[in-house]
Amino acid sequence: MIRVARSPYERTLDGEAQRHAIDCLLNCYLREYALPRGEASLDSRAPDLPMSLRHAEGRCVGIRLADGSRLALLADRASVLGRCRFVSPPYFKGHDQGWRPLDATELARLLLAPLNGPERHGELLEQIDNSLRITRAFLTHARAANHDQADTLLRSEQGQVWGHALHPTPKSRDGVSEADLLACSPEVGAQFPLHWFRVDPALIRHQGDDPRGLLARIAGADDLYPCHPWEVSRLLADPLVRRVRDLGLLEYLGPQGLALYPTSSVRTLYHPALSHFLKFSIHVRLTNCVRKNAWYELDSAVALTGLLGPLMRELTDSQPGFALMPEPAASTLDLSAHGSAEEAREVTECFGILYRQNLDAASRARYQPRVAMALFTWTLDGISACQAPVAHCAAQLGVDQAEAALRWLRAYAGLLLGGSLHCLFRHGVALEPHLQNTLLGFDAQGLPCRVWVRDLEGTKLVPEHWPAERLAHLDARTRASLYYDADKAWKRVAYCSLVNNLGEAVFHLADGDVALEERLWREIADLLEARRAPLGDPRALRELCAGAPLPSKENFMTRLLMKADREAGYTALPNPLTATCHGECR
Repeated sequence: MIRVARSPYERTLDGEAQRHAIDCLLNCYLREYALPRGEASLDSRAPDLPMSLRHAEGRCVGIRLADGSRLALLADRASVLGRCRFVSPPYFKGHDQGWRPLDATELARLLLAPLNGPERHGELLEQIDNSLRITRAFLTHARAANHDQADTLLRSEQGQVWGHALHPTPKSRDGVSEADLLACSPEVGAQFPLHWFRVDPALIRHQGDDPRGLLARIAGADDLYPCHPWEVSRLLADPLVRRVRDLGLLEYLGPQGLALYPTSSVRTLYHPALSHFLKFSIHVRLTNCVRKNAWYELDSAVALTGLLGPLMRELTDSQPGFALMPEPAASTLDLSAHGSAEEAREVTECFGILYRQNLDAASRARYQPRVAMALFTWTLDGISACQAPVAHCAAQLGVDQAEAALRWLRAYAGLLLGGSLHCLFRHGVALEPHLQNTLLGFDAQGLPCRVWVRDLEGTKLVPEHWPAERLAHLDARTRASLYYDADKAWKRVAYCSLVNNLGEAVFHLADGDVALEERLWREIADLLEARRAPLGDPRALRELCAGAPLPSKENFMTRLLMKADREAGYTALPNPLTATCHGECR
């Protein structure tokens, strides 16, 4: 076999993709497995470390594996939650062997070997490799695209090359060709037209607001219905769709109309001139889930928008600066008159679209919104993306970077926690305010002054606040999909807001400064303490302030065990708040 020599630039991209894959794998493994079991040290001083690690700046992280073998590598920062940024390859030392560096694939096989479910390792290893290869492709094209749009929301939606920092497969996209991947992925600045069908109007169904005017504006014609480019082959091959096409009730027209932009969720599309985002079905596994719009999710999102209408209005006064993004409409095609219920349900889900209200042009211009995940990540140059906006804020306020970071976090966390905890403890509504679901808006000084939480798919109701009779008008399956018990609701809100969201915010705002990290967590502790009394001193919040561990969703084990996302387990993390409380948090 002839080996083609790679350029230095290509080798650099390979190295960046490898480093990020290793970062994700080891951070997941440390948080979910090694640290809780006492099998890792974030400041290893073993006398026989690899020579390249002994005198280098940073912390040496050591991990003991089940068979007595070891891993060691260098981190330039490690947070109080055990979150690290690694700056060396992982070195492995087996029995009677010397140290040797591992690549991401070798590391993945090594970490999976002792874990339960070996019959499942193959699928996860394939997804890890898939994520690695796709990251490499995105790095190549992201640098060319450069994301230079003037729209801050769009730039942040399409600027997230790295993705979820604590997921083993942050960029895995199974079953998509490289050409289709590059044509429709936000990470490369894609924009594309939808694929359209001319449809007998009797087949179109919608719930909530009527979206047909919006679809006509995008298509440039009436009585047309779209699907995502990644879904069209599945639909054209569907037997029921083929039968209905033969009857002349459905005609495939191909791509046309207004080109839309994929957002960070990939399947949700945006255009600044449109009143709504469009969330499509795609039978592609992104990270943990196949991202189709299940029929009951079409029902539940619109139902929740109606049920939560009074809360959304109340938040304007009770939690100014915090808002939910409504999803007032859903649409699909109903072919049940021409096939079995099972056949029709498949087509209903493939054609399903949810419509999320967009921020109006005046709000976008005033608040310059950005997705939180785009701020609390690394730039392509390896710098925390939030450092530049915080430096701008420091200049506007006339303070140093550390003081600006404190004020910035105080403003952001106050809005995020104030709204999320109010919804949970006062109204029994468990939001999912993780990094990708949270938008920030800014005032003239660059401080966060608005927070929007989106994606009602992840929003759940606590039965004690929402007895079955309040949801009696809903289908039983839809109703069941909306409920979390109180403990599960608290864990999801606490994980999303305090670990996934603010945990990453603190990690990036502190930028490796241990003293600043402690001060940032103290700000969060003070904010939580101040909200106890107004919320009726709920037990879960009181226990958290007293030192109860933080729940951290197990993305690694959930993927390994092939569990549904709503069945994910939680690892108990050491509480970073207790040490920073002033004594009143008891």
